[in-house]
Amino acid sequence: MTIRRKKVAHFLLIPELAHSPPNDAIVRAWLDLGYDVDLFAPGGDFQVDRYGPGVRAHAAQYGYRWLLQNVWRPRWRQYACFSGTTEDPMAAAGLLGLIHRRPIVTLADEIKSGSYSGDRGERWKRLCRFGMRRSALTFVNEDERVSLQRDYVRLQPDAMVGVYPGCFEHAPERGDRAQLRRERGFPVESLVLCYSGVLNQGNGGVWVAEALSRCPDLWVWGQIVNLDALTRGLLQRVNGHDRLVLEPSRLSWQDAWASMAAADIGLVVYLQDGPQFEHMGIASNRLCMFLSMGVPIIASRQPSFAFVERYDCGVLIDGPESMASAVRHIAGRLDVMRANALKCAREYIRAPQRWIEMRNMLSTIAAQVR
Repeated sequence: MTIRRKKVAHFLLIPELAHSPPNDAIVRAWLDLGYDVDLFAPGGDFQVDRYGPGVRAHAAQYGYRWLLQNVWRPRWRQYACFSGTTEDPMAAAGLLGLIHRRPIVTLADEIKSGSYSGDRGERWKRLCRFGMRRSALTFVNEDERVSLQRDYVRLQPDAMVGVYPGCFEHAPERGDRAQLRRERGFPVESLVLCYSGVLNQGNGGVWVAEALSRCPDLWVWGQIVNLDALTRGLLQRVNGHDRLVLEPSRLSWQDAWASMAAADIGLVVYLQDGPQFEHMGIASNRLCMFLSMGVPIIASRQPSFAFVERYDCGVLIDGPESMASAVRHIAGRLDVMRANALKCAREYIRAPQRWIEMRNMLSTIAAQVR
């Protein structure tokens, strides 16, 4: 006789998040607990093969019409739990949990409040907050964000909240440094600064230009997401553009991490005034990537990054005018700061230990439906 495994449904904002570090962590935790996982995202056509047969991709839409047409369907009764990333997916997860009497888990990778509230209407956002408020368990990605999420959603004081960083449970194996550099045209002994993510003013676009202009021996590697033709053209014309290498296409999460074998310095800048950006800490995927792969960082100064200076694995600066001195400081102590970056990842980010905590907290939720 075949015993049917229990399932959980996890809702994603976009398909690309299926393999992001926090979502990868929660999927693997559910699998480790013996559950299959169905991932839902707009379109539904995304690859999940790397997880094996226990994970499947499905389509979902985050709007009133999809909810009205779908949330009452009997198919949802096969799931033991509904979870989702913030913010839109939690409208679906919250309603499904309410209607089908299943626990809800929120993975609060974003806290869309203040100037970062987004462009969805207030009625829809109330529905999203309703789903988050009904959650039996919430994960945020930085200790400082626990109170932000509690206040934003109005969680009950006794609501269970865990912390899991923007980090893979175990860092991918490092790529071949010589090959990665050769493929991108970096001189063998060059100093390489990596910029990863969306390029804009708030994430340090001007800082990149300053580094190229003020550091004549520095190469800059741009792993820029959704780089439009205008920005690409402007970057290729800034002072020092001959030392700028732009990745031609978006790397997978795992490949981006593995490629850090070719980088010497990582740039981590958050200048936006939204509450979540003022409390980044280990919520920052790029910070976790750099440090976990042994790459010291230059970061914009904020209290949640104070640990960077304590571990001597990077330099905090107040503006682009300090980029050149920060680059020189790290270049002069590169080997020591590389070792310190790995130590910081082990002792402060603590992804493996936090993953175990995540799995154990999920197991308490699973116990409610057995």
